[in-house]
Amino acid sequence: MNGKKEDIRVIQPDIEVHISEPEEGAKSIDVRRLSPPARHAAVLKLFERMKNGEKLLVINDHEPVHLFQYMRHERSDFDSARYSAHSRGEREWVGVFIKKESQDSVAKSHVFTSFSGERQYSDDSFTPIPIHSEKNYKVILVYLKAGQFIPVHTPKTDLVFVVQRGNGEAVADDKTYNIAPGDILIVKRGTRRGIRATTDMEALHVVTPVPDDGDHEEVARKIGEGRFI
Repeated sequence: MNGKKEDIRVIQPDIEVHISEPEEGAKSIDVRRLSPPARHAAVLKLFERMKNGEKLLVINDHEPVHLFQYMRHERSDFDSARYSAHSRGEREWVGVFIKKESQDSVAKSHVFTSFSGERQYSDDSFTPIPIHSEKNYKVILVYLKAGQFIPVHTPKTDLVFVVQRGNGEAVADDKTYNIAPGDILIVKRGTRRGIRATTDMEALHVVTPVPDDGDHEEVARKIGEGRFI
């Protein structure tokens, strides 16, 4: 982008993220130098500061479909109907995210969806698709390609994990289990847990309470290091 630099945010050690204003009412952020776990955090921090009607151009090395799915479910102030994306060359995609007035005041009475309807796999890491959250719990559909994992970590949340499709292994406390479609894993808060897929896997992932940034920190760090345990 040729716009002036508005701000710099250090998201990872020794890596600066440049935010520019390529056009009036728009901001741009290039996340290609960030690790996958840090990309969403950088975008969400900037989106939070934007005004209604402003446009955010997210520059990535692939179409930000994963980010779109997350925003569609988690941000009522994201105008998903006006989302667009285009390629500007090899390993350069631009996703357009527009902010609108929040609809949080209109409570949802229910959610109807499916694994096939939400299905999205990423080459970078496992793909969590949040489908509903309340103050005290969060419901996520998780998609993992063969070999991908949710690193072993010890969050302050209770977990219910139900395998819909695929095979893999689950770590709970000091035990390791082979898991397959129909298997259910329940883990209490403060207990180490992790999931690794041996085939493409899809699962229902319910946690309570809603995880905070500290709960995600170990997951993001280990994914960046390529470590399961």
